[in-house]
This record gives sequence, C-alpha cells and structure tokens, in this order.
Amino acid sequence: MMKVALLAVACFALAVQGASIRFQNTYGNNMVLQKAPQFAHVWGYATTNDKVTVKLDDQSFPATVRGDVWSVTFPAQKAGGPHTITAQGTASGSATLTNVMFGDVYVCSGQSNMQFTVHSAFNATTEIAEAAKYPQIRVFTVGTGNISLTPLSELASFTQPWSVASPDSIGKNDWGYFSAVCWFYGKYLADANPGLPIGLISTNWGGTYVQAWSSPNALAKCKKEIEEQQDSPIYASASMYDAAGAPNPNQPSVLYNAMIVPFLGQTIFGALWYQGEANAGDAKGYACMFPAMISDWRTEWNNQFPFFFVQLAPWTAGAGTAVADTRQAQLEALKLPGVGFATAVDLGDVSSPQGNIHPRDKQTVGARLLLSARAIAYKQTDVVYRGPEFVSVQFGTSGTTHTATVLFTELNGGLVLKPATCPTGVAAVNCANWAFLLSDGKWYPTSSATLDATSQHVIVSLSGAPAGATATGLRYAYSSWPQTTVFSKANLPAIPFEYTK
Repeated sequence: MMKVALLAVACFALAVQGASIRFQNTYGNNMVLQKAPQFAHVWGYATTNDKVTVKLDDQSFPATVRGDVWSVTFPAQKAGGPHTITAQGTASGSATLTNVMFGDVYVCSGQSNMQFTVHSAFNATTEIAEAAKYPQIRVFTVGTGNISLTPLSELASFTQPWSVASPDSIGKNDWGYFSAVCWFYGKYLADANPGLPIGLISTNWGGTYVQAWSSPNALAKCKKEIEEQQDSPIYASASMYDAAGAPNPNQPSVLYNAMIVPFLGQTIFGALWYQGEANAGDAKGYACMFPAMISDWRTEWNNQFPFFFVQLAPWTAGAGTAVADTRQAQLEALKLPGVGFATAVDLGDVSSPQGNIHPRDKQTVGARLLLSARAIAYKQTDVVYRGPEFVSVQFGTSGTTHTATVLFTELNGGLVLKPATCPTGVAAVNCANWAFLLSDGKWYPTSSATLDATSQHVIVSLSGAPAGATATGLRYAYSSWPQTTVFSKANLPAIPFEYTK
C-alpha cells in the first residue's frame, strides 16, 4: 500500500495538468519567507503553460512558467508582515496565502535528538505555556513515515502545517511536535532579535544514518569510505520495507529525496543538525560523509547558508571509543566555511524517561547553538561561542609519576575545573576523564588534574605507572559518557580530544 502511495507522489507533478492553481505544499498560510538580503522564492502548479501573475500585497510579479510549474522570486523584503500572496492564473483560477511573514528561515534536521519534542524536555509545562508569547515564530513539522528512492517534488505528507507558535503548536506530545532543539534555538533567537519573524522547519527521523539524508552525489564523494564499511554490523542490510510494510528509512538518500528535496525551492537562512548516534562505529566514514552532505545541501539549495550542528551528548553506548570517535569525526565539518557547533558533551541525563541517549536539557543545546549563530551567521564579534580546545601537551616524568601540561585555546578569561563523577547507573567502562597512553600501548585513566597559577593550563598527573614507561598520548573526556571537568569562565565545556605522538 505504501509503495503505491510513494509512486503516486513521485508522479504527482505529471498529474496536475489541467488542475486549479496552487502553491507547492511546503508553502502555507502563517509561514515565514526569507527576508532581505536574500530573495524569497515561491512556486507551485497550474494548468500547463498558463499565464500566472503573483501578487505580494499590492505588488504584481509575472511568474516564470515551465509546463505546469510556475515560480517567482520576490525582490528582497524587509522583516515583518503580515502579508498576503496570491497566485492568479488566466486559466487556472487563483490561490492565496495569508498571514505570511518575512524573516529568517531555518531547517532543523537529523535523528531522534532533533525529533525530541518540547513536551519531553525539562520544564515542559512552563516552556509550552510560554510559546504563546512568540507569535512571530512560525513552525512546520514534516513527521516520519515517508521515504522515496527518487527525489520528490513535494512532501508525501506532513504532520504539522505552518502554524503560529502557541501552546498547541509547540507542545503537542512526545515525538510529535515540536522539536525542542529547534524551538529553543528559535525562541532564544527571537529574544535576541525582538520583532524578527522566524520560520522553523522540523524534518527529522529517529535512528537514521547520515547516508539517508545525503544525495547520491554527496555519497559518491565518500565511495572509498563507504565501501570499507559496507559489511559493518552497524549498517545491517535491510529491504526497503519490513515484513509489516513499514518503510525503512536507513537506505541511502531516501530521506534526502522525501524530506529535504521538497524544500529546495524555498530560500532559507540556515540549518541546524543533530545526528550521528546511528553512525557511531564508523568515524572514518562519518568524517567524510557529514561534510560532504553539508556541501551538497548548499549546492542543491544554491545557497551557502550557515550550518550548525550538535556534538553528541553522553549515553551508555558501551565500552570502547566509538561514540568519542564519532564526536571527533563531527568536527571535520568545521573545516567548511560558515559551520559552527554546540557541544552537548556535558549534558548527560541518566534518568531521562526517553532513554539516556535523549537528554532532556535541550534549552542549553539551543542556547549554545545560538551563540555559534550570533558569531558566525549574524557577525557579532563580541560573542564567546566556543569552549576550550586542545592545542598542545608537554609530558614530564618523575619516577613512576607522569605529568601532562595541557594548553588550550578559546580560554575566554581562563579555565575552570569542576568536579565530575560517573553517575549511578552508568558503568565505569562508559566513563572517562583523563587517560595517559604509555609506551606499553595501554591507556591509564586518572582524575588528578589541577590548574597552573595563571588558569591557562591544566596539569594532569598519573601515579604508579609501570617502571620505565614513557607517555605517548593523552585523552580527555574520551568515552561514551565523558566526565567533563574543564570549562571556560564563560561556562562552556572543553571539547573532548585524543592526542598521540
């Protein structure tokens, strides 16, 4: 049944010939279109080769018509509204959008931690009630359930049409709408920019690989890395549908085709991304595929928009460094221009009702994403947005005691050490603070760390090491559940790292 529905949607554009004029279905009443300096693009369908005029309030613009598709690009518009947009065809009738605003539009995508709703977050009752104070924010949720082997011109379905922010539109239910990370980012952006309309598009699916969100062109750039992992158990093979007929979203490009391509005709300001848990165990592949996806999205949108991602939060993923390696792989995206991030490495929530892979503190995530956006997208040079990052280490030895003097950048006034312990319910193999790699090839954990007199360096020590061993590497917070103890005075956590000579 679902296969037939998807085929029908893929062919939908061919079936509208002779139909009444309408807007493509990612547009709607109450939406936000991108403000100046960008140019908002609007499009839809009409009778084949009809003459179409689009009015923005009292201004008329002739549409470009190719077959049964019409489109128009408005001159850059200042922030504000409401506006009315009417598409009028000579033979197709008319269609109208009302209560449209011009502002900044963001796409929020990824897997379950982006899908995680305000309804499940800390302080949910108050947060949901406060949504009524933000009518300038408009939200849209795609929802899950639709995949496609080929690019779709429209969404097969969506859970939430464009809606004015309210307790109902923001606090529907767990896993329904609205995305907590997306909402808190938009809310805090609105607080920092009174009067700026903000459009938030939530398009995400829990438990999905980056491959599903990437086009074939993007994946082709990582062919070698993908082939090396094609038989990995983390990428268990599956048919397009399971035995019950439910769609399998973890096929290459199927979510890109179904949940990203339909938005390519819209002008956006930026994107937020929270994903990577599903790819843990394939850090090398992720280090290639994630930046390739970002670059490809920008190419397909014809827009070098700012892109902000969340470095993975703690969860009990088991022993080993698969999650820590994935966190490091995420940082490869920072080599691209206009990319920033917010780390969630200190936001573990062992008692989350949705499982400890889903921490409830999405407010801090949204606030940290906004710090990056203010600095990178909005060019505010006075914003502190990155925590301490490893620069270098100097090793020393006295008998069986090893020391490491660690230099960080992004100090922002100096370093602060905070206490941290492995939470009750989290196995010791999941936790890590500091660890030395010695010449015997083994890692030796330690929690002994102090600051120097200037609060510019961390001095880490390891006692009782094997006689004659030398230090050849150092880790900080390098595990699935990091014990984060190093912060800047701006209260931003140091980024986990692994250094080897």
